[in-house]
Amino acid sequence: MSKQKYALHWFRRDLRITGNANLRHSWKVSDGHVLGVFCFDSAFLKRSDFSHNRFAFFLKTLTELKKELQAQGGDLLVIDEQPHIAFPELFKQLGLPEVVSYGTDYEPFARSRDENLKSIFESFGVKTHSERDHVIIEPHEVLKEDKSFYQVYSPYFRRWFEKLNTPEVAKRIQDQAVVNQYYDKLTNNKLDSIFKLKWSDFKTMPFRDSLEKFENENNKSVSIPIPEAGFKVAYDRLQEFKGRLSGYSEKRDLPYLDGTSKLSIYQKNGSLVSSQMMSLLGLQNQNTQYVKEIAWREFYYSIMYQRPECEKQAFLPQYVNLKWENDKQKFERWCEGKTGFPIVDAGMRQLNQTGWMHNRVRMIVASFLVKDLLIDWRWGENYFMKMLLDGDLAPNNGGWQWAASTGCDPQPYFRIFNPWLQSEKFDPDCEYIKTYIPELKNYSSKTIHNPEGERGSVYPKPIVQHSEQKIKVIALFKAAKS
Repeated sequence: MSKQKYALHWFRRDLRITGNANLRHSWKVSDGHVLGVFCFDSAFLKRSDFSHNRFAFFLKTLTELKKELQAQGGDLLVIDEQPHIAFPELFKQLGLPEVVSYGTDYEPFARSRDENLKSIFESFGVKTHSERDHVIIEPHEVLKEDKSFYQVYSPYFRRWFEKLNTPEVAKRIQDQAVVNQYYDKLTNNKLDSIFKLKWSDFKTMPFRDSLEKFENENNKSVSIPIPEAGFKVAYDRLQEFKGRLSGYSEKRDLPYLDGTSKLSIYQKNGSLVSSQMMSLLGLQNQNTQYVKEIAWREFYYSIMYQRPECEKQAFLPQYVNLKWENDKQKFERWCEGKTGFPIVDAGMRQLNQTGWMHNRVRMIVASFLVKDLLIDWRWGENYFMKMLLDGDLAPNNGGWQWAASTGCDPQPYFRIFNPWLQSEKFDPDCEYIKTYIPELKNYSSKTIHNPEGERGSVYPKPIVQHSEQKIKVIALFKAAKS
């Protein structure tokens, strides 16, 4: 066995160096002799909602992380093996590390995995360190006086905002100011050599790095252009958004404008996390719309943590067995963006072509699938996860259950988006619609927003009548409650 002093940081969804408290802990304990490791879990790669496009973006993020680590004297090993197999092999061949650190995760699969790994680490006598990373305030920190969890967003937000202004939580945000200095050094190629160990320093290794192999294999199935990834790109996007932050409340619902932050793809992988965004945008102590959106994200993590069964079923028990029609042909038309409802089709085509969809349009297309086509929300949730580069289980599940009226604090089942009115309100001149449905570019906005509008043979007629479907879906929910 090697006598080399070392620590391991197990990267998962915290793919960055700066402001990574768990990585810093291992760095301090080992006096800089900390190495990064990432394990691909075959169970994850076999999920029904696995996305080759999102995986490609994730691999790009890993590549950028590896470059940054190596530029500072460190290293990252990407292992093609499940962690419960990989770690014991590393310990047996390299000796026991000073500590293994990793960021806390709150989703069902991750929690089960981490409990299993915790037992393995204990059996080897290896110390571990894990604390929050991708949330500012953890689920167990935002509870009612009786220790039950919040099921309604408004009181959750009030309590969350109170916690945000406590000295302990405020410090979590203030500490992220280090990000600015790190960015300057990264941009000017002046990163300090703070790490003192590379994987090549070990004489024997049980695993070879598999990052390039995964990239080569996965790229064969990628169907969209994959954006640049990593901390620097995320930081640049944040700074660009900072200049538009003042207009966020007014412009965030208009899909033809660049009115949202588009930071969710970087949050998903931890290239940039909410505490850093709050710090860099100067949002400490500010009850703004953007802060509320960050809290919505944490609300959904909390719900998934408290009620993990919601990954597979409705949060509200009365709606677990709703009698959906589940017409496969209509579902395919929805997926392809060929329903005859322009705002819906534009959203789906944007998703299919770019791996992203505007948030207001996400709500419209979700409502349409469930309440106009009477299709199980889980079909749509699964499709979103397959296609979205920012696909994230808890927020995606929470958003779909909100739209479907089956989740916590949902849109009431009788409140149903009218796609024609939504179209007219949020894309009045059809700029967004015509971007993704070019066959409508020569038609007037009045014609496009009219369900009876004559569009010739260039675009399909509506596959359902909204007014009729509204009656049917209300009856479906009433039957479930009786």
